[in-house]
Amino acid sequence: MRERRFGPLELYAGSRFLAPLSEEALHEAGRAAGLNEGATLLELGAGNGCAAIYLAEAFHLYARGFEGDPDLLAVARANASKSPARQRLRFTAPEPVAGPVDFVASFRVPVPTPPLRPGARLLLGRYVAPHDLGFPVAEAPGGVIYRRDASPLEWERFLGPLELAIRAYRAASKPGGKGPAMLEDASRQIEAFRAHASRVRYELLVAVAP
Repeated sequence: MRERRFGPLELYAGSRFLAPLSEEALHEAGRAAGLNEGATLLELGAGNGCAAIYLAEAFHLYARGFEGDPDLLAVARANASKSPARQRLRFTAPEPVAGPVDFVASFRVPVPTPPLRPGARLLLGRYVAPHDLGFPVAEAPGGVIYRRDASPLEWERFLGPLELAIRAYRAASKPGGKGPAMLEDASRQIEAFRAHASRVRYELLVAVAP
């Protein structure tokens, strides 16, 4: 029998958004933030690019995504190449931002935010959980004008495919690369959520920069 090798990205193969998100949630947040045709959005920690791609398609805007993981960056670029909005999408490794930004998004992990002009909008997805449960928790910004908790269905659409992928990963004969670390993080978060669902939330915020 031919050996099956799993790369780290296969842990997320079934999850479109790498957080408990949905198109509905992103669209609501985009409308609350005032995203509009021709605007420019910068997503920090863009992952596989699907959130920025969806917002570019839905709001006919320009989206740029920073992603520090070379594997995820390659996936984001591949996903962008298949989008009807591909001419308005750009994914790169993190680099200095020249000048203030009008719209910034961050949905996966806490990351430093570049300078925002007064009145600029921040779309932020953040876990709200005790630190001992292992979720990457970001502080809530000031000036929040919109708040939405992930629904049970959004959690299941995120965690269900991860659980299936983790089982397949553990059954693989030679898992390698960065997979073990990603496996450990994903497994810990799933177990924590299943055991302490009442203590874990994922909220999507829109805030206005002072």
